[in-house]
Amino acid sequence: MKVAYCTGFWCTNIGNGFFSLGVEYVLKKIIGSENVTVVSDYQTYTTSYGKRLYPHKNQLEYITKLDVDYIVLAGPVISKYFLLLWKNILLELKQHNVGYMILSAGTMKLDEAAKHEVKEFFKECPPYVFSSRERETYDEFSRYAINSYDGICFSFFTPDYYSPCKIDFGQPYWISNFDKIIEPQIWIGNLEREHTHEFEFEGEKVFVNSSATVAAKTDRFTDALIYIRSLLRAPRREDTVGRYMLIRTDQRFHPHFRSKIYAYKNSFCADIPYGYINLYANSQLTLSDRVHSCAVTLAYGHSAMLFVKTNRVGLLERVGAGEIIKRPVKLDFVTIKQEKIKMLEWLQSVL
Repeated sequence: MKVAYCTGFWCTNIGNGFFSLGVEYVLKKIIGSENVTVVSDYQTYTTSYGKRLYPHKNQLEYITKLDVDYIVLAGPVISKYFLLLWKNILLELKQHNVGYMILSAGTMKLDEAAKHEVKEFFKECPPYVFSSRERETYDEFSRYAINSYDGICFSFFTPDYYSPCKIDFGQPYWISNFDKIIEPQIWIGNLEREHTHEFEFEGEKVFVNSSATVAAKTDRFTDALIYIRSLLRAPRREDTVGRYMLIRTDQRFHPHFRSKIYAYKNSFCADIPYGYINLYANSQLTLSDRVHSCAVTLAYGHSAMLFVKTNRVGLLERVGAGEIIKRPVKLDFVTIKQEKIKMLEWLQSVL
């Protein structure tokens, strides 16, 4: 069996790279590196002001020309854009006896009308393999696939494909990863200050005071607002919390707004995932509005807490981290190891 794995959109959300590399690792482990070709996804773009730009009429489309048995899609591809982008390609592939798989499947911006249209398409052109990353997606779409599995997000395979090295800053650190909303104030000890969250961490009382947008559902409009807000003077934030250094990661390399990315000291941004993974792997606690920064931190045995409402939290609930929006959590490593083994065995059986 030969497959082509279509991946991309790392520079606009480096978290996509975490599960993308996991999918590549698993496919190569199961069917052999020589049988897996990684190619670019079919590209669309989102501007800094939130507008979705679709493929240009002159853009080369060569996915339908690939000499493989299956193409593989991954992540939250089931959206209101799915058929607009993929329907004609998948139907043409079907005519050439080339199938498709969706791994680490999730949904994004999917209203009832779009959901119905996707289901009708799956009846006509079902995926050969469908592995979900959250149970809601599995319950909704698994019946339409030839082979389906109630799986986990492939970002939890990060420790299997990436070996981090230790980082010596002279003190332990936390990561503050807020690139969709304004970074909240974080401190230890003073309970008299106004705060929106509090929790215990290693015997210390930690307080967080978020902006009005924290814990609110983000969308393209609020995404754009964070760029506009960065043109103003950044509100004051500390660079240490108790004995912990505070490192800021921004997972959006593009659009590269320097005033947004580097508003505070110890800020990090890059166009490939590896530096982020190394930082998350050594972070004692990650506070974030991004589910995949939390997922990778958890995968390496450390604590994480999520500060935004999103249906993507389902991929964390799927591995027993549902309390993550209330307090810092850690994974049960026995459970996550068993989940990975079971999913690998299932994929091996169908591939």
